[in-house]
Formats: sequence, structure tokens, C-alpha cells
Amino acid sequence: MPREFRDDIQALRGLAVLLVVVYHARIGPLTAGYLGVDIFLVISGFLITKLVSTQLEQSQFSFSEFYYRRAKRLLPAAYVVIALTTIAAPFLLSDVGLEEFNNQVIAALTFSTNIAVWFKVDYFGQTAETMPLLHFWSLSVEEQYYLLLPLFLALAPRRWWLGGIATVLVASLALCFYLAPQDPSAVFYLLPTRSWELAIGSLGALLSTRPLVSAALSKLRLPALALLLLAPVGFIHPVADAALVCVATLTLLLAPTRANVFVRGVARIGDISYSLYLIHWPVLVYVRAVWLAEPPAVAIYSAVAFSFVGSWALYRFVEEPFRRGHRISRAKLTSGLVAASILLGLSPSIASAAIESNVDFAEIRRINYGLGRACDFIARSPPRDIPKNCQTTGKPELLVWGDSFAMALAPGLAKTVGEAGLAQLTMSGCLPAIGVAGISKAPASPFSHAFGEQCIRFNDGVLAILKNRPEITTVAISSPFDVPPSSAFMLLKRSGNNLMEEELSLDAAVEGIKALVEAVRVLGKRVVVVAPPPVGNYDIGNCLERKARGAIILGRYSDCKISVSEYRRSRSQMLKLLNEVAARADVQVVSYHDFLCHGTTCKTEIDGKFLYRDSGHLSYEGSEVIARQTNLAARLIRAAR
Repeated sequence: MPREFRDDIQALRGLAVLLVVVYHARIGPLTAGYLGVDIFLVISGFLITKLVSTQLEQSQFSFSEFYYRRAKRLLPAAYVVIALTTIAAPFLLSDVGLEEFNNQVIAALTFSTNIAVWFKVDYFGQTAETMPLLHFWSLSVEEQYYLLLPLFLALAPRRWWLGGIATVLVASLALCFYLAPQDPSAVFYLLPTRSWELAIGSLGALLSTRPLVSAALSKLRLPALALLLLAPVGFIHPVADAALVCVATLTLLLAPTRANVFVRGVARIGDISYSLYLIHWPVLVYVRAVWLAEPPAVAIYSAVAFSFVGSWALYRFVEEPFRRGHRISRAKLTSGLVAASILLGLSPSIASAAIESNVDFAEIRRINYGLGRACDFIARSPPRDIPKNCQTTGKPELLVWGDSFAMALAPGLAKTVGEAGLAQLTMSGCLPAIGVAGISKAPASPFSHAFGEQCIRFNDGVLAILKNRPEITTVAISSPFDVPPSSAFMLLKRSGNNLMEEELSLDAAVEGIKALVEAVRVLGKRVVVVAPPPVGNYDIGNCLERKARGAIILGRYSDCKISVSEYRRSRSQMLKLLNEVAARADVQVVSYHDFLCHGTTCKTEIDGKFLYRDSGHLSYEGSEVIARQTNLAARLIRAAR
């Protein structure tokens, strides 16, 4: 059945993909360019509902035909991109990245990337910049909706359509607002909290046949377009902004814009929008992998230009031939897709084996949990006592308290503390302070409001444990002690019995740490602060691995060393915070600087052993090397007061 072609819808697709690409490339001021995905979701809900509902009304709908056309439209281009990304992966990703990449391929092939990413989102999870197939999450959301919507429309009486979709919309949006402060990653990635955006489009498709609606909304075209262009520059609240963008998109869908030169121009980008969305992300991931840190502008612009050229080729030679080409029987298409899926599912392992190294870099760079994973209390109830496997003796005298940087201290201290014994109480991402915690403003961040509450409870729990453990005489607190930009983070602060959000400040962080030091001293114990190891503005562990493997490294960090001047400049707030803590709390700060740094650079490996596993955490080997060569345990005990 022929469908009406609308240049204005293609132009909306073009605008949406441009917002996403520019945001991912970090070009300009688009701090919320991810809202382009919201535009896509509304358009998808609108078009798919209009197609299915029209065919049902004309008694022409077939489930097999619907999914046959979806497969022809979406899978060939997606499979080509997965295949090309897989071929490049062994040469451009680390061993750690390759282990995760195999899971990404399986998730992309089964359209479950959004669920897989949600499970993987944690403090130690791979950052988005290292996951070449992360962007398949939005395609997964759409496909999951495509499975459910036709079933509802086909099985439910027509009089239930509007009410049913409206109910889904309201329920999903309510769930979205409810979960936003507690589990922002679920809100960002999962269908139940994203379906309201698709449902807005679906609702519009069922309303769009009513002339009065289109006439009334035609007056709002310009404000709606202005909102789509301005909203990605900054956000009030991620869910609220998404709602505004979705409503603006629906307005433009229900009030068609006449084709003009501008609309037709952007519509041509809309033609290649699917291919461009598929290609641009792995290209940017690999360019950043080669540079270790943010590449120069010329590299980013070249990557974007390459993505446009590649997407045109993918559209011209893959998308269009499959979409418009001769009909392929369902049996042949199904068998071909099954064979391609199996081959693609196995391909990462085959490609990795082809360049397999004798060195197990994934083991060397494994997550450093200290004495054990059970000693990380993230996503768990606050501790009531020290777990047996989080202490080296029955009555340890030294406690390591803090976040993941404190965990990284533990292996070395455990090997060198001797009979005094070591205990570990740590929570990833949780600043060792009383009554305060840093929380992120960004969507899908693990540092949500709920995380901040958990962090404050964790630190209260550690303090309560210390009251009942008289054998612990020395407490070493450790953290990166970063004070991130207030534009990205806020402070959750206890005020009486309430927790209030306020702007992040160095002074508030210092006071929270000071409160911890004073509370510990009231219990008759001594305290010492351990500064984080020097860091660069790149992933040190990845650099060391790439150098050892002979992989491509471009840019100024190819020697894998740390520039002292750059370190002091980029971590000036942290250094200032530690100076303030030392002065206000009368506590000594122990640093690795004198041991690792000489002249203008700091070492990142000793005798061939990686000191770092990533951009800042010590590896297991690094923790032990530093602890032994600096006699760290004895040094901390002497410095505590």
C-alpha cells in the first residue's frame, strides 16, 4: 500500500540526527543534544501507529508482512555497521574493551542493548566513549515498542485505541518522573520509562485525521520549531525538557509544513538519518580511542565528515536497494538473517583471536576492589559491621575508608601492614564525609539523588561501626577529592532530618570531610588523609596497554607519562581542597607525588608493571609496588593524628 511522503517529517529526522551528531561530537553549546533521540521516538511512534492503524481499518494488516518490512528496512544497514565495527575493534579497542564489545554485539543483534546497558551502568562501567555499539539502545527501545503496539491495535477494539495509548502515555510518564531521582539510568534506557514518548506519537497518529486539530496546531509551528532548536542548548530538568521537545515534535507532525528550500535541504539529511545515526557513533568512539583523550578539532570534524560520506554510501548501496529492491521470500530473508546473526555473534571472538597476545591485559587491568568485591557497598544497605573477607585479621588496627580510590590502596596495604591488620569499608563514588554527597545533574548517571542518600547513610554506618571496634586505632580516608563543575553536579546536604540539594562548593566539601575527621577523633582514633595518585587527562591504563601491544596512539600522550604542570592545573581544585582540609581539620595528607614525580613528569609504570588500571585508579600490581617501595602502611600509621 503506497504511503504519503512528507518532506517535513524527513526534515524533522534530519534535525534530530544533526542534534545527536553535534552533541556526540561535542561541537558547540549543545549540552542536551541527546534530545534529538526524543524527536526520533515521537516520529517513530507516529509513523508506525499510522501505518498499522490504517492497514487494520482497511483489513490489510498482516503481522508477518509488517515484521518482514521492518527487517528489510532496518537490519541490512545495521548488520553492515556491526560487521565493520567488529573488524576494526581488535585494532582500536583495549582487551578490556574487547571483552565488553562481544556483549555489545549480542545485545545489538537481539535488540536488547538498552537492557544490557542499564545492567552495566555503574561506577566502574565502561564510559560511553569506549562502547562502539552503545547507540543501539534507542533502536532497541523502538523495536520493543514495535513488538507490542501492533499486538494491542490488532487485538483491542478500535474504541479502546485512544484510551489504551493515552493510559500507557500517562503511566509511563508518571513512572519516568517517579524514578528520575532514584534510578536515572532506568529512566533513560528502558521501554517502560521511554514508551510515553513513542505513545505521544501514537496518540498523534490517531488524532491526525481530525482537521480541526491540525488547523488549531498550525499556529504553533514556529514556536514548536524554535523549541526544538533551543531546548538542546541547555536543560531545566531532563524529563521536563524531553516532554517539551516531544510535544513540540507532535505539534509539527500534526500541522504539516509546506515544503520549501530549507525543509527540502534538511529532509535530504533526513533521508540518510538512519545510516548517519548508525555510523557516526562508532567512528567517534574509535577516533577518541586512538587519541586516548579528546582529539583535536580537525580530527573530530574529519570524523563527522567521514560519517556523512559513509552514511550516504550505506544509504545508497545498502538501505535503498533492500528497501526498494526485488521482493525476497520470507524464508530466504529469515534464514539469511539467522545465518548473519550467528556469524556476527561469533565474529568478535574470531577477530580477537586473530591478534591474541600472550599478555592478559584484561587481568592486569581488572577492577581493583581491594580486599574483594564484597567490600564495595555500592547499591547495598549500609554496613553494620566489617565483613570477614574485608579484613586481614580478626582485630585489624588500620581501617581504609572511602571510595574506589580507597579500594585501590587496600591490596598494597594488605601485603605490607603485617600483624597490625587491615580493614576495608568502601563505597564506589562516595566521598568520605559526614552529611554531604555529590550528585549528578545529568540523566542516566549512577550518581543520582538516591545514590547521594545511600552515600550519606554509608558514611554514617562506618562511623557507627567504629564505635564498636576499639581495636581500630588508625583510620585512613582516601578519595579523588574532586570538586567537579557545579554545572554538572550538585551537593546533597543533610540539614536536620532533611536532605537538601544545593550548589556544589569547595567549602561545603571541606566541611563535610572535617566533620568526619572530628567524629572519628571523638571516638579516640587517629586519622590520616591519602591524596589520590597523580593523573593525566587521559586513560593511563589504556595507554599503557596500547603501547605494550604496539597499537596506534596519536596525540601528546603517546609516552603514557603524566605532565606535572598539566596535573597541577587540571586538579587545582582538588589540591586546594586538600590544603584546606589539612589546615581546618589539622590532619596530615600523605601523597605519592614525591615518589612518582620527578622533574616535569610522573611515572605510570615501574619495572614493566602498570601502576594504573584506568585514568586514575591503581592496578592491583601498582598498589602493591607503591606500598612496598614507599613503606606506605607504616607511613600512614606514623602520619595519623
